[in-house]
Amino acid sequence: AAKAWFAVAAAVQQLELAEATVASYRQTAEQIERRYDRGLRSPLDVRSARAELAGAEALVEQRSQQFDAAARQLEILLGRYPDATVAPGSLLALSPQPVPAGIPADLVSRRPDLVAAAQRLEAAGAAVRESQAALLPRFSLTASGGSTSGDLEDLLDGDFGVWTLAANLVQPVFQGGRLRAGVEVAEAAEDEAVAHYATAALRAYAEVETALAAETRLSSRERHRREATLQSRSARRLAESRYLAGLEQYVTVLDAHRRQLVDESTLIAVRQERLESRVDLYLALGGGFETTPTLAAAPVEEPRS
Repeated sequence: AAKAWFAVAAAVQQLELAEATVASYRQTAEQIERRYDRGLRSPLDVRSARAELAGAEALVEQRSQQFDAAARQLEILLGRYPDATVAPGSLLALSPQPVPAGIPADLVSRRPDLVAAAQRLEAAGAAVRESQAALLPRFSLTASGGSTSGDLEDLLDGDFGVWTLAANLVQPVFQGGRLRAGVEVAEAAEDEAVAHYATAALRAYAEVETALAAETRLSSRERHRREATLQSRSARRLAESRYLAGLEQYVTVLDAHRRQLVDESTLIAVRQERLESRVDLYLALGGGFETTPTLAAAPVEEPRS
């Protein structure tokens, strides 16, 4: 559900980015057409601007469709009617706090799969003890008339009637082979349970290590993507100003626009991936860290001129 929530938040931001791109392309196209009417721009610039605007409008439709699908999926998980009206807010503008140092390794013991494996191991050990106990004679001190006694001398008392003592003494003798085989089977099951628990533990630690490694790499990727976004924004503004001054071709402006769109879209995707990775780490640890993690804002700032 958390990952579905992040997917909706990312879809909202991708849609907002596409809509902002349409607005920017429309403004540029209008400026170019006015200059074309005065004979200051070529027909190629007009056609190129219109083509980019149409492409951006198609992207808005695509992003809208992706938002609808993500929102309905989240609403299904929440048990709500899937009408795509959920509002996730701006969660992707937040970044997780760094993973605290000194996380105890035994936190993984809370994981449901390890708890289940430990229960199976305990049950297998109990089965071995029960099979071993079955090899011993069982004394029944219940007489045929319902009389009971815990005293050993009652065994020699002839007044108690018919006893089941003899039958219980000879039963393990005649079934000794089957009972010993039962012990071996129970011991083999215990060995299997031990191996299963060890495998589950190794898998748990592998998931923790993978999530921790992803945490480091995704943090670095987000930092680089944020810097790329800042630079592409500056490059787009510079290209536009130089084009209006007659110092650049319109193709330079188009390239700058496209680069900014790609960088900003990728930054949103990396932020979503990083939040999803934190969910994976939380699950791998069986419930998070010792202290409740908090979120700290990490906004994209404009570069200084």
